[in-house]
Amino acid sequence: MDVKEFVAETLQQVTEAVENNSSTLKNGRVNVPELQKLNMFAHGVGFVTYVDFDIAVTESSSAEGGAKLKVAGVGGLGGDLKQGTEVASRVKFRVPIEIQGK
Repeated sequence: MDVKEFVAETLQQVTEAVENNSSTLKNGRVNVPELQKLNMFAHGVGFVTYVDFDIAVTESSSAEGGAKLKVAGVGGLGGDLKQGTEVASRVKFRVPIEIQGK
C-alpha cells in the first residue's frame, strides 16, 4: 500500500470511528473535560485532535525506471525488484483532524 493511500484511509477510519462511537459527542451534550483527556479540543462547531503516524516506508526503484514509496509491513521489505534498489526509512508526522460535533 502506498503512503498516500495508507494515511488517507487511516484518517478516514479514525474520524468515522470517533464521530460514530463517542458518547461525549452524542445528543448535543459535550463533556469538555472528558474530551480534553482524549486530546480533543473545542474548535468551531466541532473538535480538533491529532493522529500521530510513525511508519516504516520503503523507496523502491527498478531498472525499468520510476520509484515508489510504500508502507513497509511485516515481510514488506525485500521482493523482486529486478536489478533495482530499495531503501527503508522511518517517517514520523502528526496530522490534525476535525471531528464534527453532533
